[in-house]
Amino acid sequence: MVRRVSWSDVSNYWVNEGIKALWIGLWLLANIAVFLEVFFYYWKTRTEVFEVLGFSGSFARGSAAAIKLNGALIMLTVLRNFLSIIRSSFLSAVIPVDKNIVFHKGMAWAIAFWAGIHMGAHYINYMKLSQLTDAVTMARFNLKPPAPSPNALAFTSSAGSTGHILIIIMVFMYSSATAKVRSPMFEAFWFTHHLFIVFHLLLCLHGYPGVLEPPTYWAWVIGPLFLYIVERTLRIARGKQDTILLQAIQHPTRVMEVRMQKASFVFKPGQYLFLACDYIGKQEWHPFTITSCPDDDYVSVHIRAVGDWTNALAKFLNPDGKIGIVQEQIIHSPDGKPIFRIDGPFGAASEEVFKYRTIMMVGAGIGVTPFASILKDIRNRVMAQGAGSQVQKVYFYWIAQDKGAFEWFSDLLSGLENEPGTHNFLEFNIYLTGALSATEVREIMIADEGDSEAGPSSRDRVQSFHDQITGLRTRTNFGRPKWGDIFRQKTVEHPNENVGVFFCGPRALSKALYNNCRRYTAETSTKFKFKKENF
Repeated sequence: MVRRVSWSDVSNYWVNEGIKALWIGLWLLANIAVFLEVFFYYWKTRTEVFEVLGFSGSFARGSAAAIKLNGALIMLTVLRNFLSIIRSSFLSAVIPVDKNIVFHKGMAWAIAFWAGIHMGAHYINYMKLSQLTDAVTMARFNLKPPAPSPNALAFTSSAGSTGHILIIIMVFMYSSATAKVRSPMFEAFWFTHHLFIVFHLLLCLHGYPGVLEPPTYWAWVIGPLFLYIVERTLRIARGKQDTILLQAIQHPTRVMEVRMQKASFVFKPGQYLFLACDYIGKQEWHPFTITSCPDDDYVSVHIRAVGDWTNALAKFLNPDGKIGIVQEQIIHSPDGKPIFRIDGPFGAASEEVFKYRTIMMVGAGIGVTPFASILKDIRNRVMAQGAGSQVQKVYFYWIAQDKGAFEWFSDLLSGLENEPGTHNFLEFNIYLTGALSATEVREIMIADEGDSEAGPSSRDRVQSFHDQITGLRTRTNFGRPKWGDIFRQKTVEHPNENVGVFFCGPRALSKALYNNCRRYTAETSTKFKFKKENF
C-alpha cells in the first residue's frame, strides 16, 4: 500500500530541497513550454514547411528554441559577483544561490540533450531535402536544382558546418569538466571552458542565412552577455590592483599558507577568492577559501599541492622543500610581474553560519579551510563582547587521514580552547582515519599513562591533558565518525531547533551528511539544514 504524503512530509522535504525543487520545476516547465510552442507552430501554422519536412522539422525548431533558453540561462549561473549580491539580499531566501553549480551542470546537460534532438532531426531533414525535385519547393529552403546530397547539406552549408563545430566544442568542454580531469588538470578545464565564447558566437551565426526564420539567438543572450561583460570588467580591474606576498609558510602534508595584503580588500568569514600567479600560469585563476578573518591585517589562503598549478606554486615558493616560513615581503616575481593577483571576495555557503543558533561544521582534510576564518571570527567576537552573535552552540568536526594534517590548524583550535567563554558553546571533535605506526602508538600509550597521574582529581587531569596527535585538550578519535549516532544525539540536545550543517570535503562524506540531515529532519522535531561549499 502506498503511504499518503502528508503536509509534514512536504515541510520536511522543503528544509533542504524545497527551493531547489521549485526552481527546477519552473526551469523544466520553461523548457517544455518553449519547445512545444515552436513545435506546434511548425506543425500547425507553418504548413508549407511541415509538408516537406514533417515532424523532423518541428523537432528541429522546437529543440533549437530550448537551446536558446538554456544558452541564455547558463551564463547567469556563473556571474559570481551577481550571485554574491543576491546572497547578501532578501532574495537569498527564494533563490538557491548555493545550487548555482548544480543548475549550471543541469543546463549544460539540457543543451546537450536538445542538441542531440536538433542534430538528429536535421539529419533526417537533410535526407528529405536531398530528394526534392520541384524548383519552387526547393526555393523555399534556399536551394536550387539539382538538390545537394545529405552530406553536402550537413557539412558544407552554414548551419551544418557550424553545427558540427559546436558539437566538437561541447565534447572538449564537457569532457574537461569531469572530476577526473578537472581536479588534477585544472588548467585544461579552465582553458577549454573558455571556449564558451566561441560557442555562443557560433550559435549566433548558426541560424544564417535564416532559411526558416531570422536568427534570434543573439536576442536571447544579449542581456546575460551584458551582465557577463560587466562582471569580467570588474574582475579584471580588481585583479590589476597591487598584491603583496607577506609570508609563504610551508606546513606538513603538502599544505602551504599564503598570507597577502591588498588595499581595499574587504571580506566576510567563509568567503573565497580567486588567485592568479602569472609567473607559473598566465591568466589562470584558481579558487581558494579565505582562511584569515576580517580582523586580521592580511588575507590568507591554505593551498594543498594536488594538481599541476598547485605543485608548480609550491615549487616556485619553496624550491628547497623546507618547513616553516619560506618567503617574505615579495611584490614581484622573477620576471618583474606581480607575484600574485587576487579577485574577489565571493559569497559561499559557509558565510551563513551566523544565521543559526546551533551549527555543525564538518571539514575533511584541507576541507577545513572555510571554517578557519569563521572560528577566528567567533573567537574575536567572544573576546570583544561575549557570544556576540546568534550562534549559541558550535560543533566542529575535523576528519583527516594523516596526523600531520592537524598541525597547521591546531594552533587556532588550541587558542580557542584556552579562550575564556568559548568552552561553553564550542565543542571540538577530531577524527584520525589513517593508521599509526607502532612507535606512534607506543608514545600515545605512554603519554596517556602520564596524564592519568597528573593530579588527584579528574579536573586536574582534564586541565593538564594534551592530546599527542593534535596537542589539544580534546582527545582524538580513531576511525570514522558514526554520523547516525551523532545526529541522533543532536536531536536530543536540540529539539525543535533549526541546525545548520556546513560541510567542505569529498563527495562521499557529503552524501552521508546530506542523507542524515534529511533522515533526522523527517523523523524528529530538529531540522537540519545542509550547506555544502561549491566553487
